[in-house]
Amino acid sequence: MVCIGVYLFWEPSYGRKPTPSSESATSRAKDSGALSQTVRQVARMTIRPTFLPTRGLRIYRAFAFIGAFFGFVASKLVISNPYISNEVSPSVILWICVAIGSFLGYILPRVAENYIVVLGPPVTVVLTYEYLLYERGIDLLELVVEIPFIPEISHSLLSGFFLVSTTFLTLTFRMYLRQAIPILMSGLLSGGLIGNGVSIIQSRSFPLSSAEIEFHISAIVAMCSITSQIYVRYYRRERGIKKQKAEDRERRLVKRSGDVVILRCPSCNKEAQHVVVTRKVTERGVELMVNCRWLNQFDEVCNFHHTVIESTG
Repeated sequence: MVCIGVYLFWEPSYGRKPTPSSESATSRAKDSGALSQTVRQVARMTIRPTFLPTRGLRIYRAFAFIGAFFGFVASKLVISNPYISNEVSPSVILWICVAIGSFLGYILPRVAENYIVVLGPPVTVVLTYEYLLYERGIDLLELVVEIPFIPEISHSLLSGFFLVSTTFLTLTFRMYLRQAIPILMSGLLSGGLIGNGVSIIQSRSFPLSSAEIEFHISAIVAMCSITSQIYVRYYRRERGIKKQKAEDRERRLVKRSGDVVILRCPSCNKEAQHVVVTRKVTERGVELMVNCRWLNQFDEVCNFHHTVIESTG
């Protein structure tokens, strides 16, 4: 329990860069000569089922391990059946049960995630209505009846507005819920497994009642896990994107040897491409020696060298 909880505490796939597009991957593969790698990647993306996730993989792998363990236990029960063990080899039964258990364990979190995302909004609305009605004594239907009638707004227009608003809010809620559910699931499982695992190690006994279940340590670990994963997935990733944009902007503004800039040449008096030859820091600022590459009607290169002061404004 402690090992699986520690494994689920941190999800490194949230901090990775997004998967590059097929065009950029193909161009890089052509430049590097790794055409076979691109073919394998495309084949893997084609064969890979859509229900297999690409982010938050640790929770799926952990459940696959747990499912394989249950498959191993179930194989013992299947092998004990003489009708099956006489027809199929026990080793084959063992591997089949382990494979099926691992596969079911791998897709179980995905199924649970889809059910929570799809059923979450309507169940939340129903539970909120029942809570207000039975716990607070507030009946929303009675409040709706007291809304004054507006002659300019017909019942069909008002119902259509409520339908569109509800659909929009539901889809928006599902979008954010689908991003948060894997983090919440892994964080809560990590806290529960670590907290109760440590408690079992210290007490040398399993909890026999709900009062013996460790909630305080589990809640603290779960909050630390959820906070760290949210920080990595959103804040650090956004900070990395901003840093990359700043570096790209600096690379565009700060010219180095071999870069091409558009300048007016004092020799040919044309706005043409200039190649940066040297870059030198002086008292006046960053001084660039550039070479004019303008072509005249006879395809003759100007090839005039002159210096300019770089401006980052």
